[in-house]
Amino acid sequence: MNTPRSFKRPATGAELQLATELFGKRAHSDVSLSQFTTYRVGGNAALHVHVESIEDLEAISSVLAQVVLPLLVIGRGSNMLIADTGFQGLAITFGSFLEYIDLPDRSDGTDGGLDVEPIALFGGSVLLPVAARQSVHRGLTGFEWGVGVPGTIGGAVRMNAGGHGSDMASSLVSARIFHLLRGVEAHVDAVDLGLRFRGSAIADHHVVLSATLNLGWATDIQAAETQLSDIVKWRRENQPGGQNAGSVFVNPVPGEVSAGALIDQIGMRGFRIGTAHVSEKHANFIQAEEGGLASDVVQVMAEIRRRVKESTGYDLRSEIRLAGFDATTDPSLVDVLTSESDTSVATVRLEHIFDRNANASVSTDTSIPIAVLTSTTFQDPLDVPTEVLDELRAVFGDDTSTTQEQPVIASVTDIKTREVTLPVEAPVTESVTAPSRVVIVDEDFRQPSESDFPSDTASQSVHQAPTSVRVLITDDDVAQDLDAEIIVGTQWSDKPRSRQLLGTLTSTIAGGNKRKRLVMTGLGVVLVIGIALIVLASPIVAVRTVQVEGAKYADAALVRSVSESLKGKSVLTVDTKTASERLESDPWIKSARITTSLPSRVLIQINERVPVAWFLGVDNRARVIDEDGLVLSVVEGRPTEYLWIEGTGPNLTAGANSAAAYRAAGQLAMSLPSELAPMVKHLGVAGTEEITMTLKTGTVINFGAPVDMRNKLVNVVVLLRRQDVNSIVSIDVSTGTPVVQS
Repeated sequence: MNTPRSFKRPATGAELQLATELFGKRAHSDVSLSQFTTYRVGGNAALHVHVESIEDLEAISSVLAQVVLPLLVIGRGSNMLIADTGFQGLAITFGSFLEYIDLPDRSDGTDGGLDVEPIALFGGSVLLPVAARQSVHRGLTGFEWGVGVPGTIGGAVRMNAGGHGSDMASSLVSARIFHLLRGVEAHVDAVDLGLRFRGSAIADHHVVLSATLNLGWATDIQAAETQLSDIVKWRRENQPGGQNAGSVFVNPVPGEVSAGALIDQIGMRGFRIGTAHVSEKHANFIQAEEGGLASDVVQVMAEIRRRVKESTGYDLRSEIRLAGFDATTDPSLVDVLTSESDTSVATVRLEHIFDRNANASVSTDTSIPIAVLTSTTFQDPLDVPTEVLDELRAVFGDDTSTTQEQPVIASVTDIKTREVTLPVEAPVTESVTAPSRVVIVDEDFRQPSESDFPSDTASQSVHQAPTSVRVLITDDDVAQDLDAEIIVGTQWSDKPRSRQLLGTLTSTIAGGNKRKRLVMTGLGVVLVIGIALIVLASPIVAVRTVQVEGAKYADAALVRSVSESLKGKSVLTVDTKTASERLESDPWIKSARITTSLPSRVLIQINERVPVAWFLGVDNRARVIDEDGLVLSVVEGRPTEYLWIEGTGPNLTAGANSAAAYRAAGQLAMSLPSELAPMVKHLGVAGTEEITMTLKTGTVINFGAPVDMRNKLVNVVVLLRRQDVNSIVSIDVSTGTPVVQS
């Protein structure tokens, strides 16, 4: 997928500095991206924003409207490789707000539920294995293949992910997409997404918020469950675990020629460069060692492409996204970095959908002449007063025509027009054309002229060539019939003396009218300003009522102080931004939204963080954390209403971020399904690289390093559904594949 050209280059220091200032607390600098990918290698992002709501996406869009930044949207990171030098732009990750699932229920219908459509809605952050299992559990079929793909719905839509004979395109109805550069979202039909084999028209500035799938009702749920098990078993037997991003290259001929077979054919299993090697288990997988280099992975990719091309003639296209790499600094990477196919036509089509969506509410401005909204046309004839006609004939002769064809100058802006009747000497033609209006427009709104002559620099309103008929424009509101006069000579002095005096008189009258209008306009402005100042100072619009919603754990004294500081201020000018920032200084408050309403009311809506777990510090005081590992409070005693994380942690203060292991433990605590949560006794953190869970039966589950936690949790839940937990001593899912000791 090609991104706009301006977004390909790394961001400059000045651009990053400006973006940092605009984002404020929303963005963090130099954040390691290896933690967000399954390769677990690569450098830092210059800027990182963790999105928790649509409002966060809108804030990003506002910043991008002011500064150009390369974008990197990360879902689960299972199809991505970050350069060792990092990503000089904005990396975006997502919280749980896009993890919703809405599945149909046959019990809501009649006739055995046959009248209920099997339409499923998945949020963009939902894991594919979770979507597959939930679908089958609800009696749906058609998405079983997703259980073997370690990605998210959003990433699957973008890459048209698939496996086992199916893909997203086979069931995708539509996707809801947010456009980061335009700040709008749209429902896009699948046919407009440019879906192809392992690719689409979706670009880096698109965020897939949700996907709607048309599945089917399973006639045999047990058979669907068996298919899930078979796919998981096949994956464990045929694909390696560990640090990789799945299939590296797209099959050159889907269904006929596979990339893995071609790599196998030239004997490259086990091929190694530095810390990366081709998997012995599957030739289309490249493994990275712990602490390895992304550059080694890309060098292996480049060598595979070169050898396959030489031996078989096939050009392999990268299936994984490469972020932060620069072919100009390493020419050997050119082939790999440019190996994605071009989908420019599909991209343009997708962008047009957002154009229509953005302009849907724009209506025709009826103040613009109809000719301006269509094309250059000719207006209906206008009546010329008899006295004017007689006077003109006296000057120019009896052949003077009352009509002259004049075009309306087209413009798409809202322009002010003045009708001017131009009686001129009729040209020698066989027929007489219809009279018309002439629209005088300001030069700023003029459409490009084909004339070689410059515009009239004196008036900046009438564009004439030296040989054009001269037109004297006056602003006489009284004698409108004399608004325009045609002068045949090339010098103004060629006019009759009486006509010069008449022109001077009308100009003087017009000047007087203008001065009166200016005085009245000035008085009007002063009056409006005075009224506005009176209203602002009036106690009628002073804040008298402050209502607070959503405050449970937040500092009551802080909320009360902010509320009191708003009272007495004008509801029209009260500083809600500063008040929100004061509230958000409390670790418990994730976001605060303050709105005003006339005549005197302020509403404070507080979105609090959710406490999920706690651990003891060296000082023997408990630190309560949320799912992101943020310390919400430091308390005496044991807050047993939350899940305990065994082990002694650091003495962090409220508002501090805990280490990655505690963040992962917090995510585990937050993600526990209802069937597993009552079985959990406590979590545990040993050092920085080992997370455990102890069940009430004594079973110890080792999750290993704090990465890929949710996928590991899914594997544990599936295992416990099939085996008696009382007979299990331990479960090790540190490598992704459960190992059970009974």
